[in-house]
Amino acid sequence: MVCFGGESFTVSVTTIDKKHLPTTRSINGSGGKSTRRINDKALIKIRNTDNFCLFYALMASYVYSICSWTKQKFYDYIHNRKGIHRLEGDAKNLMANVRAPLDQPSYDAQNWVPKVVDYWNSINEGLFKVFIFGELDEKPIFKYGDENYTTPILLYFNNNHFDGVRRASDLFGKPYCLSCEIIYNRPKDHSITCTSKCQNCSRIGPNFPCQPLDNYSKRCNGCYKEFNNEDCYNHHLKSNFCHNSKKCEKCGVIWYVKDNNKNGRNGHVCSERYCNTCFSFHDPKRGCYIKPLTPRKPKPYRIIAFDIETMQHKQGEKGMLHEVNFISAKINCPECISKVINDCTVCGESRTITFSHRPFSNTSVDQQNITNDPLTDFVAWITDFSTDTVAFSHFGGRFDMVLVFKALYLQGLTPDMIKNGNKMYEMKVKNDKKCWVIFHDTYNLMPMPLASLVPAFDLKVEDKPFFPHLANNPSNYGKEIYPTKEDYLANGMMPEKRAQFDKWFDQHKNEPFNLVEQLAAYCTNDVDILMAALIAFRKEFLEVSNGLDVLRESMTIASACMKHFRMNHLKVNHVGIVPERGYDNADNQSKLALKFLKWYAEKNNVEVRNAHSKNGEKKMGKFKLDGWVEEKKLAIEVNGCCWHGCIKCYPDNNLKLPTGLTAEKQREKDQQRLKFIRNLGVDVEVYWECEIRNMVSKDYEMRKMFKKYLDDGPINIREAFYGGRTGPLKLFHKAEPGQKISYYDVTSLYPFINVSTRYPVGHPEVHVINKDVNWIKPEDNTYQLALLKLFVIPPRNIDIPVLPMKIGEDDDERLLFPLCSTCAKEHPKGDVDENYCCPHTDQQRGWVSTCTSIELNEALKEGYVVTKLFRVLEFNQHDDTLFRPYISEFMAQKIHSSGFDNTIKGDKLKEDKFMKECMEMLGLI
Repeated sequence: MVCFGGESFTVSVTTIDKKHLPTTRSINGSGGKSTRRINDKALIKIRNTDNFCLFYALMASYVYSICSWTKQKFYDYIHNRKGIHRLEGDAKNLMANVRAPLDQPSYDAQNWVPKVVDYWNSINEGLFKVFIFGELDEKPIFKYGDENYTTPILLYFNNNHFDGVRRASDLFGKPYCLSCEIIYNRPKDHSITCTSKCQNCSRIGPNFPCQPLDNYSKRCNGCYKEFNNEDCYNHHLKSNFCHNSKKCEKCGVIWYVKDNNKNGRNGHVCSERYCNTCFSFHDPKRGCYIKPLTPRKPKPYRIIAFDIETMQHKQGEKGMLHEVNFISAKINCPECISKVINDCTVCGESRTITFSHRPFSNTSVDQQNITNDPLTDFVAWITDFSTDTVAFSHFGGRFDMVLVFKALYLQGLTPDMIKNGNKMYEMKVKNDKKCWVIFHDTYNLMPMPLASLVPAFDLKVEDKPFFPHLANNPSNYGKEIYPTKEDYLANGMMPEKRAQFDKWFDQHKNEPFNLVEQLAAYCTNDVDILMAALIAFRKEFLEVSNGLDVLRESMTIASACMKHFRMNHLKVNHVGIVPERGYDNADNQSKLALKFLKWYAEKNNVEVRNAHSKNGEKKMGKFKLDGWVEEKKLAIEVNGCCWHGCIKCYPDNNLKLPTGLTAEKQREKDQQRLKFIRNLGVDVEVYWECEIRNMVSKDYEMRKMFKKYLDDGPINIREAFYGGRTGPLKLFHKAEPGQKISYYDVTSLYPFINVSTRYPVGHPEVHVINKDVNWIKPEDNTYQLALLKLFVIPPRNIDIPVLPMKIGEDDDERLLFPLCSTCAKEHPKGDVDENYCCPHTDQQRGWVSTCTSIELNEALKEGYVVTKLFRVLEFNQHDDTLFRPYISEFMAQKIHSSGFDNTIKGDKLKEDKFMKECMEMLGLI
């Protein structure tokens, strides 16, 4: 039992041993036919009375795909009594061939589909691949088969039952690409990067792109493409794809006419490609930039403010259950806000709507809905409109939206969510009318209690009243009661609010309380406040941002401000986007592999090329090698046990690995890879993770070298970001006579820093240096604006250390500012030793640091020494006014709103001096 703010509460902590959690989702089929309604034309329905629906569905889809039967013959095979017996026999023969027992209660597709696919591939000329789709997503929940498959087998899984699928397009109602796993509208508009699309004729599927046939060769004079298949040539003319796609005669690139002639672009440019990162055409060597935003054309949409009240009178397995008994919703739209009209097709006739158990009479609303299940009726109402809706609730991310999510799910709707832990930021679902219903938490836009919104925006609405939440119980319906202070949760109020409550309670404690009427008044007052605040907030943001509708465009105040910056202040081709794999374009490789390859190189006196080498990993065919010794033509492979299915650590052939393959299949794939490499005349040495760890445990010199390993690889820019520093210099002080302990509030320096700091812009130049240096003063660092990766040694004595380092593993990493990295590692949780004296050498005290040139120069001033310089990202362009207009704009708003500080207010000279400084530094008037 703990206490905070006066009210006691209990914290229950449940811990789970991760070893006992399932590592993969089971897809078990055993049940009879699903009762969920699916388009008959989409599914090959399996009506079984046993537990073999997986094999029936596989067999039926297999026959449908490879046998050229008439519709009637296939119908009889699935539905006719004689045909069903044949299907049953075929399915059981299939089970026998893959050694599936007949006495299982269910059959997991992840275990049995690979065996079936491998069996089919062994008896047929073509290659098969199975895709299993579920009810919640367009992407398959499981797939297995060769990437070069010729025949797809599709299954549908729902309610523990499998059915076959004739075509993916039947299932989704639109064309579907099995390679990209997305729906598309027309083949000619589908992604140009799709591996299953013929770029000459635009057809899509496992048998495409079109293959050369009968030595056919023809050049089209309309689109300049070369065709080696007559059917391909004819289809590109028939489908009019000849006018949609052209081939450049200079560079040979196939380009799309529509894409290259919009947004001011006038046709194909040879050196430019479309970029999926910044969504524009540019030379790949140039790099990507954050694009300025342009205001979107406004579309009609509904703004709904809603509030949910719940009772907690029923006991659940894990505590009291929240049961909804009142919901109030208020409707508005941009058109009504700007023109103040009442007759609106978007909002409808009723603007204030309630859903409740009991009718009420003292609160005026446009529509009362009396129902036993207010939440279900509310969800049905809010999702049944023909315009987009954005619905807001205050603190809804942890309460109202959670309740709505459950109701949506129970109605067969699965919303897309953006959340952090248990807190939802956005929940969106598309209704039957193809309109979006989006739920946002207004606290993320206006981070203050609901009651504080009234004075913050000077709202002309009634203040939020007190309400006895513990008295919200169905036993109090139809009664006059007298709630106690405990019913109002008074002991949990903060002191200022408690004082207000005590005064209010003394005035009203003898007045009878009608739960039904007061519940309506309280809940509708909440939505009145919320809607008024939303309108005021939207109006202010529209004015300051030149047209950004913050309610439609943003879910948090941070995202709203960034969109405003990009729309009104960001220059074109100014702030670069860091490439996904960094500026060094580095390959991923485990620390264990890098340490081992470093040890191997020194042990054998050879140079081993790895992911951190200048040119990255050596490539042979489509395979990259972990290590490569050029003078010996030797490949070194370092296999992680769990990723490659080590036979010692993972002897179970059917175990599913993180790669998505079984251990047996992964080992087969690795053997094929090694065979390919060896056939090129290359020697290969394979080392397993468990073998290396065993070697380290037995070899002292190897263990010492592993501990001394310095990460000299590519710069990871994130490693230079450590977050805010909050290290106290003294944890306890006893005030002596005459001493006073005071608290000082320091004004945030963020606005000043953003106004006055030089920011790097554009893209940096990459320097791979890897050499010893001796930097002891800022002048030694010749890189004025850069990120540097280096080995730094701190001074032995300093009051406030400058450079940080992280100690520990990923799941228990600590940020420290040590003067000895070895001491920090030996005492990761700190220690108290009055006789402490660091015994370590400078080399043992130092560490590899990724930092900015500004931080480094400050550290060099304080006695830090740099002995090794590994890599540098040097920026040759900068902007010292990048955020100045943006900061100035909002600082002006803040100053105008707050007025002069009390220290200068009323002093004309000081006020004039302050205004002069604002003008000179910020350009404020």
